[in-house]
Amino acid sequence: MGLFDIRGPAEPPRRWRPSIVIALASALTACGSGAAGPAATPPPSPTPVPPAGGQFTESGTVRLVTTVSGAGVTCSFPSLNGPEITMSVATADKLMGGYITLTSNKAYVRIGAGSGSTYTQRNFSGPGVTNFDATKGAQFNTQLVDDTPAGQSKGTVGTVTAISGSVSCGNKTPGSGTITINGDSSGGAVSGALASMLVSCPTGATFALISGLTHIGATLASVEIGGGGSEAYFASISTASASFFFTSTAAALYTLGNGHVIWNNAVLTQTSAGGAGHKITISGDATCGT
Repeated sequence: MGLFDIRGPAEPPRRWRPSIVIALASALTACGSGAAGPAATPPPSPTPVPPAGGQFTESGTVRLVTTVSGAGVTCSFPSLNGPEITMSVATADKLMGGYITLTSNKAYVRIGAGSGSTYTQRNFSGPGVTNFDATKGAQFNTQLVDDTPAGQSKGTVGTVTAISGSVSCGNKTPGSGTITINGDSSGGAVSGALASMLVSCPTGATFALISGLTHIGATLASVEIGGGGSEAYFASISTASASFFFTSTAAALYTLGNGHVIWNNAVLTQTSAGGAGHKITISGDATCGT
């Protein structure tokens, strides 16, 4: 008989067949003679996970599209204020757009219009976030106040005075990895593995973005690294009070494929103010989120 025999099991010799039938009949009679035991309780069905997406109502003069697709939802985003959930929003004519960002205790709304030197923006925020889980979703019912920074041009961007709704992360996962950044900035030494990583690898794209947290000296800092293709590779590292930007025009500083992003000991140079002579090296393997 070969390794895979599709003929099925061999039949028992004919002289064994009566004894087999008698044995089976005896066993069935014995099983049916006693009292029936309690029926097994089936395991509970898992609670269905709602698909990723968001919906909300708003008050104010800005009229946003109030249904957000799963692609417009970002969960488990690492920030200096803790993990966040963000929804990308826009007006129906796409002339204005921005983000609703939720933390464990506050909602932020940022609406902008135009680009370059004509870009204008207004910021709003308020409490009222409940059932927040950065990996699952949240509800919100928030009265907003305008907290646009002084000096930011508001242009003709209108107001958003309240938002109420919910967002679900569905089956989104943040990804993970062992990315390290070591080097020096004009604000101090940068060292160690990224924590709370979010690894974004858009379907069909030739680039990936990785966000996480690190330290500049003893100060917590947020990080975003990416680039490639027609853009320079970059690393943006920010504390609550300062930002440091690094770039490189070298080729193939990371590879993307099979659900992984591998940074190949890439050396980037600080290009922001005071950056002369400051460099960082990025290395490690990250698994793409979904």
